[in-house]
Amino acid sequence: MNQKNRTRMAGNIRTNALIASAVITAVIVSGCWNPFSPKTGPGPPPLLYHTPVDSAYKVLENLQFAYISRDIGHYLNCFRDDFEFHLQEIDWDDYNGDGTVDTYWGLDLEEDFHINMFGSSRVISIDLTLSGTAQSPWTGDSTGQAQQLPRTFSLKVYTDEAKSDGYIAAGSALFICREDSSSGEWYIWQWWDLSDT
Repeated sequence: MNQKNRTRMAGNIRTNALIASAVITAVIVSGCWNPFSPKTGPGPPPLLYHTPVDSAYKVLENLQFAYISRDIGHYLNCFRDDFEFHLQEIDWDDYNGDGTVDTYWGLDLEEDFHINMFGSSRVISIDLTLSGTAQSPWTGDSTGQAQQLPRTFSLKVYTDEAKSDGYIAAGSALFICREDSSSGEWYIWQWWDLSDT
């Protein structure tokens, strides 16, 4: 190797060493920031549940928050003890195994279904969107205390990080909410599935 090539090679080594040194220094000074894997910013803000739940619409927002955070405790706090999920005729079945076809189920089955969904290792994330603002007295309640809140919904249950695989349900629902006379808090009393499919 001649002198000219040795000099060029030594210059390249010094240049590469200076570049490497500059990158290392930048990483140390910036608190271990990696320019090849930048942070995307802060995560989403924490969900702030309504407390107290002093309006019917607030219990539906809490329901939505509980789905997104997969929080079974907050989810169950949205319902009265005598809660009923009313099914469409196509979905009638014997859900509790007592030999009778169920047209609706109660809080016990609602809890079981959601413990399984929220706690499943296959479920990576859940997105629930409830749309609508209508609210009016429900004529099916002789006391006149219940409010009906029709909503459209979009439920996406993802089974991968890329949110490209999972389950999607969309449609309409009618939520019947009542205020507890002793606490003043609102709860979902009935949930009617009004979806087309």
